[in-house]
Parts: sequence; structure tokens; C-alpha cells
Amino acid sequence: MGDKPFKTYEELIEKLRDEKGLTIDPEDEGRAISLLKKYSYFSLVSGYKNLFKAADHTYLPGTRIGDIFALYEFDDILRDIFFHAIQIVEKNIKSLLSYSFVSKYGEKQDAYLSPLNYDTRPGSHDEVTRQKEIKKLITTFISVVTPPSDHIYIKHQWDQHKNVPLWAAVKVITFGTISKMFSLCTSAVQSDVAKEFSFVSADTMAGMLDMLTRVRNVCAHNERLYDFSVKNSRAIQDMPVHTALGISKTRAGLYNQGKTDLFAALICLKYLLEDVDFRKTVADLDTALDDLCGKTKVFQRNKILSCMGFPANWKEILA
Repeated sequence: MGDKPFKTYEELIEKLRDEKGLTIDPEDEGRAISLLKKYSYFSLVSGYKNLFKAADHTYLPGTRIGDIFALYEFDDILRDIFFHAIQIVEKNIKSLLSYSFVSKYGEKQDAYLSPLNYDTRPGSHDEVTRQKEIKKLITTFISVVTPPSDHIYIKHQWDQHKNVPLWAAVKVITFGTISKMFSLCTSAVQSDVAKEFSFVSADTMAGMLDMLTRVRNVCAHNERLYDFSVKNSRAIQDMPVHTALGISKTRAGLYNQGKTDLFAALICLKYLLEDVDFRKTVADLDTALDDLCGKTKVFQRNKILSCMGFPANWKEILA
């Protein structure tokens, strides 16, 4: 297949109106072109058109470009809400993990740069993989603590003490790296961190951190979030809230929602955030949903909730 031919903004408007059935009145053409100029056809229309399409791939009756933009704006707000909440979790995990690790292996940087202080799970089927991951983790740490450094606090630790303790090093590494570090730590360190959270075991936390890392990356890279999902192999473990909300199951006994979707990420936040922060997150989500449904009447609230993996009674997650 060849590349799609270039089209002017006016030609794109004509295509949307005459070929696809989008409602664009003459007086709305100026705004439509302005939106395409600011956000691009690919990011705005191609990225957010699906909820407004009928089975024959034309737009649902009455759909305007303002409806598509409303969903685009909602997704932007959604990213802000989740990114902020995940940052709170990130800071907390970095603090707890560095404290636990240092308390067991000491404050010298040689401790977290030594593969001996991680768990390869000898004799397991993933021993070789974990050995490679530990080596990669240590290489990442070396790259941020070895002089010269662009980070003043890292440079200060090295200049003054010729040692960068873990609590300083973790400020530089990403949430993805701290998530990987947690999964590679010994059970003693993992349990020490997990015990700070109700109903969360070390294995449960490893899955939750992986899930939130992936959501964070979507947010950071400005990708579409509302229909986020991961492979079944990365599903979070069953939690008490799944039962409390009465989420339906498949014939195989697996929950239909809250395992691999965006609602799964919200469940992670329920268990990893303090109550006041989680309640604010839920309130912000509810407000964003209200705003979206106030701006477009093309689809019902339950349709966007379904795409997000949210059950109709999702706010009962606060109970």
C-alpha cells in the first residue's frame, strides 16, 4: 500500500463531511480547520473518531468535530489525573524501597551495585532472565551515579563523600526502573515495602507497579489513555475490591473488568494511595466524565465507561 496522498485542510474538511458524514456547517469550517492546525488530523480525528463511528464506518448522526475534540480534551485531562496520582505513588515507593534496601545492605553505593544483593531465584525457570535484568539494572544505576553528573545532589554526594547512597540515586531513575528494581529485590526487601499497604503482598505490588509504570508512560508520551489495556499476562492480581463491586466473570472465572484496563490502574491507586489522595483522584475523574458528557450527546456515559473498563458502579470503589 502506498502512502496516503497529501490533503489540504480544506480537502480534509470536505472528506470528513462528504465522505464520512461528519456534520460540519459552513460557519463551523473555520473552527474545524483551526483544530486541525493546532492538533493535527492524525492526533485529533484518527486518534479519537472510533467512539463516534457507526458499523459502516460513517459518523453517527449529528456528530460534529466539537464532539471529537471533547473526547480529545477528556483524554488530556485523564492523563493529567493519572500522571499526578502515579507520581505520588512513585515518590512513596522510592522512599520506602531505598530505606528498606539500605537498612539491610548499608548505605554504600557498592550495595545496590552488587548483583549479590538481588534475587536471581536460583533454580527457577527465569533465573537466567533475572540475571540479565539485574545486570541491566546495575548498569542503569552506574550511568547515573558515575561522575560527571548533571544532577547537583548526585555531584555533591560524590564530591563530598565519594559515595552516592541509594536514597539520592533513586531520585534520578525512572518509575519503570524503580518498578524493575522492586521486582528483582530479595523477598525480605519486598515484604518490608509491601507491608506498608493493606491487602498488598510483594507479588501483588510487583504487578501493580508494572501496571502503573505502563500507564505513566502513556501519560508522559501523550498517547491515548481512555481505552488503555495490557496483555493478559500483565493483569493485576484479584483484589478485594473486585468482589466488593460485583464485577462479572468470564466462564473461565476471570474478572471482565479491572484486570488489564484503565480501571485496573485505578484499583492499583486505591491500594497504593492514601485515602485523601485517592478520593481526590476519584472526584477529579467524576468531574471529567461529567464535563465530557455535557459537551457531547452523541454517546451515553456508559459507553465511555465501558471503553475505560469502568463498571457502572465504579464510584463504589470509595467504600
